[in-house]
Amino acid sequence: MDQITETEMMEQNGHQETGETMESMMAQLGDISGLRKGEIRTGTVIEERDNGWLVDVGYKCEGFLPIKEWTHRILVGDEEKPQINDTIEVQVVNIREGEEAQLHLSRWRCEFDRRWTEFEDKIAESEIVQVRGLRKVKGGLMVECCGLEGFVPMSLLSADGRGVNVGQFVDQVFEVKWLEKDRRKHRIVFSRRPLVEKEAAEQRAKFYEEVHEGDVIEGEVSSLTDFGIFVNVGALDGLVHVSEISWKRNPRMRETYKKGDKVTVRVIGIDQEANRISLSIKQVEGNPWLTVSERIHKDDVITGPVTNLTDFGAFVELEPGIEGLVHIGDISWARIRHPREVFRKGQEIQVLVLDVDSEKRRISLGYKQLNDPWKDIDQRYAKGTDIMVKVVRLADFGAFVEVEEGVEGLIHISQLSTRRVEKPGDVLQEKQEVLARVIEVSPQQRRMRLSIKELEIGAQKERRPEEGKRHEEHHPEETQQRVTLDEVPQYNPFAEAFKEHFS
Repeated sequence: MDQITETEMMEQNGHQETGETMESMMAQLGDISGLRKGEIRTGTVIEERDNGWLVDVGYKCEGFLPIKEWTHRILVGDEEKPQINDTIEVQVVNIREGEEAQLHLSRWRCEFDRRWTEFEDKIAESEIVQVRGLRKVKGGLMVECCGLEGFVPMSLLSADGRGVNVGQFVDQVFEVKWLEKDRRKHRIVFSRRPLVEKEAAEQRAKFYEEVHEGDVIEGEVSSLTDFGIFVNVGALDGLVHVSEISWKRNPRMRETYKKGDKVTVRVIGIDQEANRISLSIKQVEGNPWLTVSERIHKDDVITGPVTNLTDFGAFVELEPGIEGLVHIGDISWARIRHPREVFRKGQEIQVLVLDVDSEKRRISLGYKQLNDPWKDIDQRYAKGTDIMVKVVRLADFGAFVEVEEGVEGLIHISQLSTRRVEKPGDVLQEKQEVLARVIEVSPQQRRMRLSIKELEIGAQKERRPEEGKRHEEHHPEETQQRVTLDEVPQYNPFAEAFKEHFS
């Protein structure tokens, strides 16, 4: 009786203090078979349902394994869903006693525990482990280690934390160092960066031992910028400055090179402390100015594009890396204020080589020499030809006139008029167009003389007989009287006296 009372009192006190019933306490402790919550058992699948399976684990009722408990997102490479009579390992999640006894099971929890233990054993031996890339996610890469999912941030995939293609690691096996693990949150974080940095440091050390300034090596274009090209030479990326890409002026590097191209470069600078190297592509090809005199000679006629226009002339590319200058005085026989009046950038023109100075890297070119308007000018403007000319400027001794583009002639002050002229400005003005007669042409001396006076004299000669003819038509009596007087002998008293003295 005392024992019953004591039991009842314990039950009553326990219920009041914890709110638990004897039934709930028995569910936690398990039945007489010794089954407990959290225990791992091996069972047999006896029935498959829409939402899970019934599994016999040797308890008084079958345990229920929900389909969602078969796997978990952190588990990698799970087996196929179980079939009837398959033997599987499960963990007891919950036990309910009484008439409606229930047993809830989980498969992923025990599997997770097993794999997590294996993972901890592995990192206890070494911080460096092998992982396999699973998939690319926002911010990094999901990997697999010991059947568990882990995460590698994008910033920890490469040495500098940028410019890495995350997709290239999918399905690849590589080594990483574990940084963080949280069993409760099922979280594992890895880093590849320390291993890459260590490997890169070893490669750089070997590179500095084997490579020196002046060496020619092979590389691969890793990126292009406005100021040059970065080329990977194995141990590190070197810069080919835009000035070292080509001997040409303003090379179009984005049209010539793209990421991944294989290039041959010359090492022109090494800064081991800063881990920087300067490279050159054009120096591998050789300086074309050193041998320019073997290919380009005086009086050669070459066609090339205009690369630049300045106040003093136009630059023309004769071959890659070689440019010559057409001075403004050698562009046109006419006076021009700027080369853009004749040329435009990119225009293909034909030029004459006037001089080659390979030491000073200068080539003088002529354009007007190939377009000489004075050639055969005496056949186009023969002496005595009357032509329209334009006054371009006035001087004290006469007026310069434009005969055609590049050809100027002189009308001397003495040839401006039949009248006396004090200064050319009294007769002509600049830009005035007048008719003049060619009185001298000399192609050799590039000289042409013209005259307005000759035209006036010719006009006067033609006008005099015409005026006399018109006078006879209007005054016939005067003409008749003049003819009669001319026909009748005139009286001369001295002649008559002379005749009488000798008769």
